[in-house]
Amino acid sequence: MTRVIALFVIAILALGLPASALAQPDAGASKAKKHKRHKTSSSCRKKAKKSGVDRKRAKHKSSCKKKKKKNATPTPPAENPVPPVTPAPTPAPSGGAASSGGSSSSSSGGDSGGGGTTTAPSGGGENTPPPPPPPPPPPPDFCSSTYADAQVTPATNPSDAEASVDCLINQFRVANGLPPFTLTNAALLSSSTFHANDSVQFKFWDGTSQSSHVNHDTPKPWDQNAANKAVNDRILGAGYCNGGAATSFADAEDTYAGSGTFATPRKAFEFWSTDPPHKATLLSTTLTEHRIAVVVGNPNQGGTDADWATFVEDLGNCVL
Repeated sequence: MTRVIALFVIAILALGLPASALAQPDAGASKAKKHKRHKTSSSCRKKAKKSGVDRKRAKHKSSCKKKKKKNATPTPPAENPVPPVTPAPTPAPSGGAASSGGSSSSSSGGDSGGGGTTTAPSGGGENTPPPPPPPPPPPPDFCSSTYADAQVTPATNPSDAEASVDCLINQFRVANGLPPFTLTNAALLSSSTFHANDSVQFKFWDGTSQSSHVNHDTPKPWDQNAANKAVNDRILGAGYCNGGAATSFADAEDTYAGSGTFATPRKAFEFWSTDPPHKATLLSTTLTEHRIAVVVGNPNQGGTDADWATFVEDLGNCVL
């Protein structure tokens, strides 16, 4: 009987326990779970021991959550990533680098492989030949006023002056239906240059036509025979036509001197082409070649050299 009463009392006491007391085991389990989560970081665990306030613990939990989130393992890349596509290089034409005739053009949208494409030269990859060189400039017009009207001075190029006289004479011959004279014989240039220098140095022209063809040491009288002999000896002596040892040959000479604006290739030509004996020489059908010496200086007796120029034209035809 006493045992039954005791069990009844215990049952009543059990029924009279408050709900909070009955829930304590669950709360303990919850705390254990929270504590288990908290063990994920050792640094968080140390901070939790130092703080006994629930509010600080709550803050610490949030900071730990942030820390765990910050230190989260990055998401691994997808398996078997697709490598970027690299375009194959454009093959160069045979022979190495692209030829000079090829071109490199960029497309408007920018193609893969650098934004441009290399265009191979046509013709199966062969090197394109280089373009032909530009044509040479035309020869100077020695008949123009630039040369024909240029006064002969110490600074004048004698070759330009000779070429100008030659141009004017050949223009005159062609206009009269004759072939031009050639300008290549060195012996004729040697004889004409000697006579022009001899005349300027010794100044022996006396105004007669014979005096301008003899040498300064030619014995007098200076008649036409003396003049013809002097010209012939001078030209053949310079080696023309093997010194005269040829089947046939012919020679002749024209002279002129002027000063200032008369010391020009055009003035020499105008004098020769209008004076009958000299004009006949220029239009000869026998003579085929000539050379013209142009020397600064005055060949006249007692004259000064200032602004003067002397022209000597030696002509010939040689049949060897």
